[in-house]
Amino acid sequence: MVKVLVVGAGALGQVFGMWLTAGGAQVSYLVKPGRERWAEHGVVLYRLRQWGKPAEQRLVPYEVVTEPPAGPWDMVWLCVDSTALSGPWTAAVSAAAGSATVVTISQAPQDQAALTRSWPAEQIVRVTPTVLAYQAPLTAEVPKPGIAYWMPPLSTLEVRGAEPRTRQVIAALRAGGVRARATRRAGGGDISAARMMPFIAALENAGWSAAAAHHARAAAAGREAVMIAAAQHGRRAPLAVPAWAAALALRVLPRLVPFDLARYLEAHFTKVSAQTRLMLDGWIDKGVTLGLPVTHLRALRAEVSE
Repeated sequence: MVKVLVVGAGALGQVFGMWLTAGGAQVSYLVKPGRERWAEHGVVLYRLRQWGKPAEQRLVPYEVVTEPPAGPWDMVWLCVDSTALSGPWTAAVSAAAGSATVVTISQAPQDQAALTRSWPAEQIVRVTPTVLAYQAPLTAEVPKPGIAYWMPPLSTLEVRGAEPRTRQVIAALRAGGVRARATRRAGGGDISAARMMPFIAALENAGWSAAAAHHARAAAAGREAVMIAAAQHGRRAPLAVPAWAAALALRVLPRLVPFDLARYLEAHFTKVSAQTRLMLDGWIDKGVTLGLPVTHLRALRAEVSE
């Protein structure tokens, strides 16, 4: 049996843990002190569907602990935001993890440097999450409180890392019914984040009002961020998101997703606003180092509320 330690029991941590459990893995959780009883009787998750009622699912962890338990572990999943990756807890987790595959879902420019201070690069596998998960309900989309999640139709989790660790992660996800594939192109998740996060920062600056958000400034900052993220991975910069496309998406997408998108964006990205600032700072620092323009990123960062 595959033994997995999931660090962090937030929305995404619960979703990934449920998938891994469904695939036959023995899943334990490492949480902050005070949360050790959060899943004492199991927890409810809801898979949101485009049409029809949410599908109710259940996660029952093997154990929940507040100190890294001794292994051996096959995989350690780091389901925490980027601001936590440089914390002192990583040393204890690294010691417990041993030679286990370390899976990260974070996408800030600083993440790789933070992770390689605790683990060899060849031990790390990156998963780009194409799933939206949150504490529900936002309105009345689920019958009882729990974690709700939605994967856009035909979306696939991209997994990148050294072999055979990548195959190990993909096999565990597919066993749980999740679409996953290996990618050899470095920086895909980083570039996707560079496209999106400047618009999230602009929404935050506008009090989460899409009508009041400065889309043109966000688009200009996004072009800089995409150029920096691509250069960091030795890639040619792809197209960034133009202002008109972002404005159109914020009008159209709420009609296509099975939850209140505006409330989700505000609730989720307010909670991780420190991570948004960290990502902007990371692109600015990398841009300066690489001699690339950061004028619009700096202007956007200056407006982000502390």
